Amino acid sequence: ARARMMWHEKAGGILVATGLPPAPEGKAYQLWAIAGQGAPVPAGVFTVDAGGTGSLQVPPLPGVTRVDVFAVTLEPAAGVPAPTGPMFLAGKSA
Repeated sequence: ARARMMWHEKAGGILVATGLPPAPEGKAYQLWAIAGQGAPVPAGVFTVDAGGTGSLQVPPLPGVTRVDVFAVTLEPAAGVPAPTGPMFLAGKSA
């Protein structure tokens, strides 16, 4: 799997992911913004098509002024306040 995240702290951003396996029934992928040793901040939930491609428009995240890492986990479809599922992607913010 691969992803590209374009991010601006005041404008938000967009995530485009490819190569992810289709999520099982009742599950979806969730994006997390992580700064330093702080707790991951939920940044949205998305699904992928049969080819494993999906995208997510991310609004500015309240209280988040810096992101060191974006990560994607598999979670319940409604999303969760903290990661519980397996991590599929993680990448440093440039």
